[in-house]
Amino acid sequence: MDEALFYISQGDLTDAKKSAAESFAYTSSIHSSKQYQSYRHASSPLNGACITGIGPGERIFTCDSKKALINVYSYGKEGIDQRIPVPEALTTLHIVHHPHIDTKTDEHGAQILHQKPTFRVPWLICGGSKSGKLYIWELSSGDLLCVKEAHYQGISVIKSSSCKTFLVTGGDDARVLVWNLADLISIYGGSGSGNKGGGDEQGQDNLRLVKPYWAIAENTLSITDITLNPTGVINDLKLYTSSKDGTVRIFDVMTKSQLTTFILPHSAECLSLDPANRAIYVGLSNGQIKMIPLYKFNSHTSVLEGVGGMNKIITIDPQDPNLSNTFVQHADSSSSVLQICVSMDGTSLISGDSKGQIYVADIVTKQTIKGFPSLNFPIAYIHLETISSKTLDVTQNSIRSDKKHRMVPTLKRVLASSDPVHHTLFMDIPERIILNNGENGGDDIDDYDDESDHGFSSWLERKRIEELQFRNLSDIDSTVKTIGNKNKDNTDKVNLASNNTDLELKLKKVSEAYTDLRSKYEQLIKEHAKLLDDK
Repeated sequence: MDEALFYISQGDLTDAKKSAAESFAYTSSIHSSKQYQSYRHASSPLNGACITGIGPGERIFTCDSKKALINVYSYGKEGIDQRIPVPEALTTLHIVHHPHIDTKTDEHGAQILHQKPTFRVPWLICGGSKSGKLYIWELSSGDLLCVKEAHYQGISVIKSSSCKTFLVTGGDDARVLVWNLADLISIYGGSGSGNKGGGDEQGQDNLRLVKPYWAIAENTLSITDITLNPTGVINDLKLYTSSKDGTVRIFDVMTKSQLTTFILPHSAECLSLDPANRAIYVGLSNGQIKMIPLYKFNSHTSVLEGVGGMNKIITIDPQDPNLSNTFVQHADSSSSVLQICVSMDGTSLISGDSKGQIYVADIVTKQTIKGFPSLNFPIAYIHLETISSKTLDVTQNSIRSDKKHRMVPTLKRVLASSDPVHHTLFMDIPERIILNNGENGGDDIDDYDDESDHGFSSWLERKRIEELQFRNLSDIDSTVKTIGNKNKDNTDKVNLASNNTDLELKLKKVSEAYTDLRSKYEQLIKEHAKLLDDK
């Protein structure tokens, strides 16, 4: 296993030709000097790129801040694979994957799961523009499901919860809007949904009625970053926001309440959450990275207590001479930290700044352990993923097969019809996995291919085993005889005694045959030994 980092720059914002010629994106390991992939002419605005994953079959989407285009890159190809036009120039992108569906059981009680297709297409792609509009497309069909005037100014960041229930947008108007994702993409079900030719108007009318689940207007300057904690229980969903007003706020989404406000000495440009929810890492405009612990040890009670809560305001001390909670690898170049992420085990911190530098620092010692080649332009987006090293080593065969994958459909500019009959969906049918609970407590995984001959052979094998279980392999033919209802107990005793005598006779015959066979075997052994002695 290895942890691979994808990072891309914003390019030269003054010269478009220079930006296209000198801007690159890379996929490299954070634990070694190995570089897995590079991409040419790759640039995007801040938070204007998104990635489906790292490995063969995955894609990268970047938006152009000056042109109404979305560039699509495929893993294994350096150049742009597709250029998709959109209604207007976008400033931020976000991918929403398919939600996890509860496992089902078949008629035999086995759990049924589905593998990912070889060339998978995510569920939704969300984009925000400078005008404050929110666009949501369905990638497998290209249908435009939502056009919503969400913010008064440009949208700076879009994130979704791990359960795919909420979509959160932050804008330059200092507002954070929490949306119910199902309300935004539900274009069907209106009273006029069956009218021909009026589907678009009906869907637009339904979107006008959609209101945010929660509108947060606590900040005074633009929102720079948003993150949500991954949780399996939606009641524990927390929202973390950073703003240029130098505050980091924690909200409880289900109760719609503000928990804690942290006041920092400089503008907060980005933030990241520890995988175990132990601390928040905030990148500042002066090049420092502040670690805000969410739990502290109480020396009086010897208990680890939570920090904040009940709308408490906590001021972070700007003076940290011992660097106990401060990272200063970017402070020497007087550049602001734009992107932050934490490794899977929570021991390494990866950060990128406005000078194009990316460093990997050890969280415990606060020392820089690795530096990536500079991109010469501000960092726009970074993504860290844990994946198998065999998957990352792209061979020529996998590259050839990757070039044959299905292209992403053109994203439509008109809102999809609210009539379900007009909705055509294209998707890859994944391979099915059946989990059978074994007798030893483990799970036996059986893969069923889609080929008919394999399914028929497996059915024949299952029937053969069932027949063998019920076949009588002995010479005993057991029958049940009932002779009237009178003296039932006596007849049962007589039948039981007769069965016992028959069994005793058969056992005596088997023992005599075994004794005879054993004596013959001993005689043969003795004759064999004599022949060996004579030779």
